[in-house]
Amino acid sequence: MKLTIPRIMVILMTTTCLAQNIDWNNFNSSLVIEVTRPEGKFTCSGVAIKNDVVLTAAHCVEGKILDIKVFNQATYNPNANSWKAKTFEIHPEYNKTSSNYKYDLARIKLTSKLPETTTIYPILKNEKNFKGQLIRVGYGARSDSNIRTLITPQFKALNNYEKVLELDDMYSYSGDSGGPIFIQRDGQMYLVAIHSTLSYGKEGKFSYNPLVSGQKDWIFAAWN
Repeated sequence: MKLTIPRIMVILMTTTCLAQNIDWNNFNSSLVIEVTRPEGKFTCSGVAIKNDVVLTAAHCVEGKILDIKVFNQATYNPNANSWKAKTFEIHPEYNKTSSNYKYDLARIKLTSKLPETTTIYPILKNEKNFKGQLIRVGYGARSDSNIRTLITPQFKALNNYEKVLELDDMYSYSGDSGGPIFIQRDGQMYLVAIHSTLSYGKEGKFSYNPLVSGQKDWIFAAWN
């Protein structure tokens, strides 16, 4: 999405209510990504999977990229402390005209490490059921600001063939792309998928989210 000027504001939005109390330190691995292209600056979301590697959506970093920065503040501020990308890679099977959301993944290597206090969660291995609390975090433009926002979508379907998690999701905004989807169960949080796109149809609003477990070999591959 196009860069916006933030105001200081933190909210928690769910499918059923609007609340204010949350320990955001549990989600400090959820990051805002500033991408500079010839036509201007844009923002997306992402998640740290190592202290110097960030996962996001491929469509956030496709095209001609001049610069990529990562911010970890609850509200995006382009003048705040940031981490620069050393390099980045789009999933080799991603193609915006054919693969669409199925391989909409990219990884970013940072020039320096994120704070040691960054909470990095394991990737869910068993995807046979999604019993537990699903949580999506993103920096979409809300109230003219890019705010770290927590949404609790509902499970819709699992497409194992395309390795995509579909969620009933009414609150996706431009800038949420690339944000993490977690599941909390048995006292543990796991990373499940990356938010790709929102669909509108007769069934309502739902999101497509590529699963990360099936792409672990590529995600954690050594950099050239």
